[in-house]
Amino acid sequence: MAEVMTSETAPRLCPHCGAPSEGVHFCAACAKILPLAAGSDYFAFFGLPRKLRIDEAALEKNFYALSRQLHPDYFMNASEAERQASVERASRLNDAYRTLRDRAARAQYLLALSGYKEAEKQAPPDLLEEVFELNMQIEELKAAKKMGDADEVEQARAALDEALDELKDKLNEIDARLFALFADWDGLIDRDADEAARRNVLDRMSQLLSHRSYVRNLVRDIREEL
Repeated sequence: MAEVMTSETAPRLCPHCGAPSEGVHFCAACAKILPLAAGSDYFAFFGLPRKLRIDEAALEKNFYALSRQLHPDYFMNASEAERQASVERASRLNDAYRTLRDRAARAQYLLALSGYKEAEKQAPPDLLEEVFELNMQIEELKAAKKMGDADEVEQARAALDEALDELKDKLNEIDARLFALFADWDGLIDRDADEAARRNVLDRMSQLLSHRSYVRNLVRDIREEL
């Protein structure tokens, strides 16, 4: 079985033949599927460095190639250890692909790998006044629905529709700022920058993701009422 060419984080001994194995998914010596290594991450699973700018077309192509290679149906007659490794790797493949193909989720995952907990959702500073007004408008729509006042409902809906458009613009702005930091991060990795420089970029990404989550929740609340 030909394996998609990727890189391993560190050589280890194959549990099947005992030879040093430098493959990611299959032993280079005996070609048997390897169990997942402890501490492996989604980037390493695809043979990628911990960078944020990814060739998404290549990632998708790699995903489908690995889906064929790791599918449990190919290991029905293999040993129990190989069958288990196939199930674990197929599951990890799907999780890794779902995360890495989404730019915001990819950034959040990198933060988690770097020791960041999910930041508490905070309103962007320039939206603080608007947030209070939005919450009032949502409550007004709820009250109008409860009272059955069609005119009030229509007015509240119109105000929230306008607010929703503004929030979508704000999300686009946050995403643009977040994704612009990807180049900064990758440059630091290429230069092997010090921890302080890396933390600075990670802190900024964490804050933007916090703002992004807050605004997305507002959008969700408004859509539910509309």
